[in-house]
Amino acid sequence: VRLMAFKDTRTLRRSIVAVAFYFSFIYFSLVIVFCTARVLMPGGEDDADRIMPDFAVFTTEQAGMPWLAGLLLAAPFAAVMSSVDSFLLLVSSSLVRDIYQRMINPGASEQRLKSVTYCGTIGIGVAATLGSIFPPPYLQDLIVAASAGLSSTFLVPIVIALYWKRMNATGAMLGMLSGFASQLVLMSTGWDKMMVERLGIQSFLFNVAVSIVFVVAGSLMTSPPKKELVDRYFD
Repeated sequence: VRLMAFKDTRTLRRSIVAVAFYFSFIYFSLVIVFCTARVLMPGGEDDADRIMPDFAVFTTEQAGMPWLAGLLLAAPFAAVMSSVDSFLLLVSSSLVRDIYQRMINPGASEQRLKSVTYCGTIGIGVAATLGSIFPPPYLQDLIVAASAGLSSTFLVPIVIALYWKRMNATGAMLGMLSGFASQLVLMSTGWDKMMVERLGIQSFLFNVAVSIVFVVAGSLMTSPPKKELVDRYFD
């Protein structure tokens, strides 16, 4: 929904580059901050979820401004709330629109769809809350696997589609399938961990390379997209 706010494709392409630099700066700063926290607060890794709030309190008290801790913690929690409500709407609308309306009840009325959406949103929210209060031991592994799978599947086709006019639907489909299959094979065989331990690289980079090869090969080996379609998105 947020991407629909862009006025044209050119703005979208520029925004992706700007966001890439922004997130690189943000996440690099987080790495430095938490490495510093590990030195200044030894033993904090035993309860990693508390490092950020505890370190904020520690640093502000050392600076003589403990009240500043509230402001420092408000920013990440606001970001969490923004992301959570977006994911709630995304998941519930996908379940209602793509599964319930298209497969279960195609003739559902607007009132019926609204009721199902409310129930789905509440149910997903309750499940997510319980998962946060009583996290399963494999939760972090699940998050890492989901993030790696999504990025390996969609990153290359989306980025190339924004900058290469020759790309077509076949290339996009092959890129998504190959990226997902590569991640699935590496995780199921344990080669993803072996690549980190022996080669010092993340399996995500290998998946991206595989996806690029299939996107380019699939697009060049099949017919190009129609000129009307290209003109619509490349103004």
